[in-house]
Amino acid sequence: MGFIGAGIMGRHHIRVAMDNPDVEIVGVAEFNPATREALAAKGIATFADHQDMLAAVRPQGVLISTPNAFHASAAIDCLRAGAAPLIEKPVADTLEAGLRLRDVVRETGLPALVGHHRRHNPIIATAARHVRDGHLGRVLAVNGMWLRRKPDEYYAETWKMDPALGGGVLLINAIHDFDSLRAICGEIASVQALTSSASRGFAVEDTAAMLLRFESGALGTLTISDNVVAPWCWEMTSQEDPRFAWQPENAYVICGTEGSLGVPTLETWTNSPNGGRDATFVRRKLYHVAEDSMTLQMAHFVRVLRGEQAPLVTVDDALGTLAATLAVSLSAQRGTAVEIAELLA
Repeated sequence: MGFIGAGIMGRHHIRVAMDNPDVEIVGVAEFNPATREALAAKGIATFADHQDMLAAVRPQGVLISTPNAFHASAAIDCLRAGAAPLIEKPVADTLEAGLRLRDVVRETGLPALVGHHRRHNPIIATAARHVRDGHLGRVLAVNGMWLRRKPDEYYAETWKMDPALGGGVLLINAIHDFDSLRAICGEIASVQALTSSASRGFAVEDTAAMLLRFESGALGTLTISDNVVAPWCWEMTSQEDPRFAWQPENAYVICGTEGSLGVPTLETWTNSPNGGRDATFVRRKLYHVAEDSMTLQMAHFVRVLRGEQAPLVTVDDALGTLAATLAVSLSAQRGTAVEIAELLA
């Protein structure tokens, strides 16, 4: 495997790959000279330009974790060089770029996996299966939150403040939650939203409030902010990332006619047989075995490269998540709901 981009996420992916005995790292393309020097000291071949890496080492697969605006173009370069990409989310920063990538995937016939790594987390898989198997009855209401404060030093990587490079809490963070809600509750049909950048004054948003209509008919809300002191976000509630202190809270609540489910606690609430006000509530916790989603994603990518499995998250699938996320800003500009089918037409 080769790697394009060795920033915070890129270095994390490299560490995960180094722990996988089925992966040989044959090259890393990274524009930062200091990062290249540090990687070279570990015996890894480094390149300033990813095209040079693709030509020199001809990797079978490539993991792309550049700034968001370069995801699609780098993936296209990999596909045309005969290398299957694992593309860090978002699949692209614009739908036009994502649709171009989709066309090249179809043209080359190579697999492409999009790095919505939470799909590999047993928590999301368990929640999705519980809903799909009908244990909540018909899902009618959904509440999602991503609320925490990023430290000021987070923005030392200035692309995160630049809308032209795919910065902002929507494409960096909320896109994960859109994908998780799609995985659990099904396709999102429309989005209506308000956004704000008032607290930091950056060119990108720091806060957004959204109304979601799912194709199933369920209605939902999603509230996000990266400048509030709060624990209601996936990173702090799921124990997925050890850098975050664990808080026993939920990031999502899924409510149906026969029961409700909190995620990631996987606590369910039922009060059968009639659901009336006098019925006794029963609180249970769904069983799952915790595993590291990044490790599972890397192992899955190996199987994709070997032709043993189809990608869990394809470019076509990821375009649905991207469209829902981009609909937020578009809705805020228009002042009306945005139909997802309109964006993907």
